[in-house]
Amino acid sequence: MTKSTRTMITTMFLDVGLSVVVYYAANLLGASAYVSLLAGTIVAGLRTIWVAVAQRRIDLFSSFLVLLFGLGLGLSFLTGDPRLLLAKESVTTFCAGVALVGSCVLGRPLAYYAARRLAHSAGGARQREFDATAQNATLRRRWYQISLVWGAGLTADSVLRIVGVYTLPFDTAAAFSQALMVVAFAGLIGWTVVTKRRFEQAAQG
Repeated sequence: MTKSTRTMITTMFLDVGLSVVVYYAANLLGASAYVSLLAGTIVAGLRTIWVAVAQRRIDLFSSFLVLLFGLGLGLSFLTGDPRLLLAKESVTTFCAGVALVGSCVLGRPLAYYAARRLAHSAGGARQREFDATAQNATLRRRWYQISLVWGAGLTADSVLRIVGVYTLPFDTAAAFSQALMVVAFAGLIGWTVVTKRRFEQAAQG
């Protein structure tokens, strides 16, 4: 496994998986599904804000995450509806999927900003290499490909989860939603890693 792949997986775990870990940990400690979801949501937001502060700048990708977090958490507190808190996660994922696809239409694929964030988090040679090749036409096609696949995947995931939220008992829906999110992100990360290797081999050939 390359260093860049390890960095991507670690960053994705902190961005997405950390909130899931907090959810299950709170649940095991006896917290209700609502409180567990709330704890995971808050941790996810704090992580996003911390990254923005640590990098001393808010880029397009970070701004997008902070905005989605703020809107979702605000609605949850206003209504106090546990299903809305659960649905908020699915709606957030849906918005992310639509934004990824829409960013391609606008000519500013969000995958580029996510990759830049990963490179800057790694720092050193990885950051310099990214900045030096960022405008390469082949790489730009790659950013579009990733944005479209992740956009479609996240949209499908969100639709399945929102159906589960309003058709299953709340506790079951909460566990189903978290598990499906893990499966969706694991599948998308796996696809990204596999196609990245093929892409690099094709570029070298």
